[in-house]
Amino acid sequence: MRYCLVTYGSRGDVQPFIYLALSLNTKGHHATLAGPENFQQLVESYGIDFYPLFGDSEDIVKSPEFRKVIKTGSNIAFARIAIRKMREKGIAILQGMHEACKSADVIVSLNLCVFFAAAVAEKLDKKWMLVQLNPPMIPTREFPILMHNFPDVKLLNRYTYILVNRALEMVQKKDYALFRETLGLPPFKGSLFDKVMNDKVPMIHAYTQEFITRPLDWDEQITIAGFFTPRPDASKIPKVPAGLEEWIQAGDKPLYIGFGSIPFPDPAKLTKTISDLLNKTDIRIIYCRGWSDLPDLQPNPRLLIIDKADHTWLLPKCCAAVIHGGIGTLAAVLEAGIPVIVASLFVDQPAWGKIIQHRNLGVHIPWRKLSAKTILDGLSKFKQEPMATVIPQAHTRLLKEDGIAIAIATIEAYSN
Repeated sequence: MRYCLVTYGSRGDVQPFIYLALSLNTKGHHATLAGPENFQQLVESYGIDFYPLFGDSEDIVKSPEFRKVIKTGSNIAFARIAIRKMREKGIAILQGMHEACKSADVIVSLNLCVFFAAAVAEKLDKKWMLVQLNPPMIPTREFPILMHNFPDVKLLNRYTYILVNRALEMVQKKDYALFRETLGLPPFKGSLFDKVMNDKVPMIHAYTQEFITRPLDWDEQITIAGFFTPRPDASKIPKVPAGLEEWIQAGDKPLYIGFGSIPFPDPAKLTKTISDLLNKTDIRIIYCRGWSDLPDLQPNPRLLIIDKADHTWLLPKCCAAVIHGGIGTLAAVLEAGIPVIVASLFVDQPAWGKIIQHRNLGVHIPWRKLSAKTILDGLSKFKQEPMATVIPQAHTRLLKEDGIAIAIATIEAYSN
């Protein structure tokens, strides 16, 4: 069976699809990954066929206007700029996706690409399904939509999802009409969200039920599979930055700090936080730059700065992690069995931070409140109940999960 996996965004939106593609290929299928053109080298380094979609997501995220939006923390402001950027590139992305999916039997799309995927799947008459990396968008009575601050009122919870989904449809109504017109499809009447639900398009949530227990009122085609992460392979030796292993072995387990492919909004604040930790404690720190360079961070023998590293190898060797709360890094931290401080920036990260703290799996500190003191306060909580018990117990359960295996079983069942 031939699959086209479609995603767009930061590395956190691409990496889970890499692992899914690898596993599909291992099972004897053929998976092509279509994503932002700046990830071509990364994807092909895994031996996966890649179709570049127009645009460099790193350039978008590092642009001054995008950095300004990150600093506001406003999801509405983010939605506006994201929609505008996608509007500028939308037709080129759509045409690339249409070409990439022509030879596929089934399209597996990131939910954020739903307006593209729905039009392409209809035009090509292909089966299609969605993968969700952010908190649920599917209505349930059990809790309100989690990326917004709605109160939890059982009688009203379902309507919070309908309200947000309708708003997204209204904002992108003209774009979806243009996509359909570009592909020669007739005008669409009604709600795409309703059509997805009525057609029972499968949706796989790629995170653990340690975060969110699957609601009982969801239809059977909607699953919470588990993290899309690879199973550990002791036979494979990862590439480790020169000197990293020796530095780690030279002292106590370090604290990992890294914000992945999201630039930290206030480099001076993060620089001061790390400097204060080094000056006021004996903590050792690994700072992973990602897309957040800190040129004013002074050298220190207890500080090691790296550009990137294999999280599966590195994180189990750390005492805890301070991260932005993207789902990919969260998965790596929790599967490493170490405590996490989520210094959330925007979009789904505050929601994941709140969930982590509510489940006693870690501490949530919105980035504006990040400091050496708040980090130290957070680290002290990991030694206290209930976190001292909950975190290792959750780690044991996580090691028994295999989100990719469940996802593949769902994909194969739908494909046949």
